[in-house]
Amino acid sequence: MFIRTAEEIASGMFARSLKCVRCGKEYPLKKFYKCPSCGGVLDVKYDYVKLADEVDLRSLFSKRGLNLWKYIDFLPIRKSSEIVSLGEGMTPLLKAERLGESLKVKSLYLKDETRNPTSSFKDRPYTVGVSKAKEFGVKAAVVASAGNAAASLAAYSARAGIKCYVFVSENVPAHRLLEIQAYGAEVIRVKQVPDGVFRITVSASEKFGWYNLTTSFYNPYTVEGDKTIAYEIYEQMGFEVPDWVIIPVGVGPLLVGCYKGFNELRNLGLVNEVPKMVGVQSEGCAPIAKAFEENRSEVEPWKGELKTVARSIVNTLQEYPDEGTYTLQIIRRSKGWALAVSDDEILRAMDDLATAEGILAEPASATVIAALRRLL
Repeated sequence: MFIRTAEEIASGMFARSLKCVRCGKEYPLKKFYKCPSCGGVLDVKYDYVKLADEVDLRSLFSKRGLNLWKYIDFLPIRKSSEIVSLGEGMTPLLKAERLGESLKVKSLYLKDETRNPTSSFKDRPYTVGVSKAKEFGVKAAVVASAGNAAASLAAYSARAGIKCYVFVSENVPAHRLLEIQAYGAEVIRVKQVPDGVFRITVSASEKFGWYNLTTSFYNPYTVEGDKTIAYEIYEQMGFEVPDWVIIPVGVGPLLVGCYKGFNELRNLGLVNEVPKMVGVQSEGCAPIAKAFEENRSEVEPWKGELKTVARSIVNTLQEYPDEGTYTLQIIRRSKGWALAVSDDEILRAMDDLATAEGILAEPASATVIAALRRLL
C-alpha cells in the first residue's frame, strides 16, 4: 500500500496513488507514465471508504451539473482552481426509438459526444489531463495524433496557456491540420508510420520535458476523464445502468474508463451490476477483436493491410500491444465481447443513423450500430 503525503491528505482529494495493473506496485500521484518497475499500465486508485463517508453520493448524482467537474471527488485534481474547462460533459443520452424498433431492440440509447466543446469525447480525458498538467506546473504538452485528440489537446492547452506540440506522419492531408493549428498548436511532420510517431513523442517528452498526453493508456490521468460517461449514463437512465455498452476501440481507454466508472458505482453500492462491455473495431485493423475471437490471452500487433473508412480507430498496437491486452482483459472481466465489422456494415450503419435518427455519425462512431446488428 502506498501512503499518501500530508499535502495530498490536506487537499481533500480522494485519489491516493497510481497502481500498476500488471505487477501491483503503487506510486505517488506524480508525473509517471508507465510503471517504472515493469512497464505496465498505471491506474489511479481512490480511497472509496473515505469518499463514501464524506460525500453525499445520492445528492451528488441527483443534482444538476453544468459540466463533468461536478464529479471532481472522483477525479485526481487537488484544487478546483487548477481545473481547465471548456464546459465539457453532460452530453445528451438519446433514445433511438425508430432505429431500435427496426432492430427489434426495446431500449436503445445513443450518447451524443459531439456536443462537447471540440465535438469529440476526447474533451473528457483532456480536461482532466490538462488540469493535471497545470497542477504539475507543465509549460508544454505533446501528443501523437492528427485527429480529434490533437484538436482537443490544442484547444485545452490554449485555454490553460500551455504550449502544445502535435506530431503527425508526413502523409496526413493539410486540411486535417487546420483546426489543430487554429488553436495555436505547433504541428511537426515526421517521416514515420503512425505508431512510429508515438515513439518520437516519447523521445521528445523525455528530451524537452514536454508532458505527454497521447490518449492511449500512456498517461494515467486522462483515462479518468473517460469514466465520467458512466456517471452521466447512470443519472440519465434514472439511476440505473444498461445491460450492454458498445464502444468503438483503437487502443481502448474509453471502454476501460467507462467500465471503471460503472464498477465504481457498483463498489459504492449504487448499482448491483455493471454492463457487459463490447469493443468494436474495423476489419481493416482489429488486433483486439482478433485476439478475442481466437481466445488468446494477449493481443498481438496488427500485421494486416490498413484499409478502412473508420480511420480514427486504426491502431496497430505495434508500440504498446500490452495496452490492447489490458482492454481485452476488461472486456472479458465484464463478460462482454469484442468484434470487427466491415466497411460495408459501417456505411450501412451511418445511413441508418442519419435516416432513422437524424444523426450524422463519423464512420468510427457508426461501428457500434454495425456491431449491434451482428450481436442480435
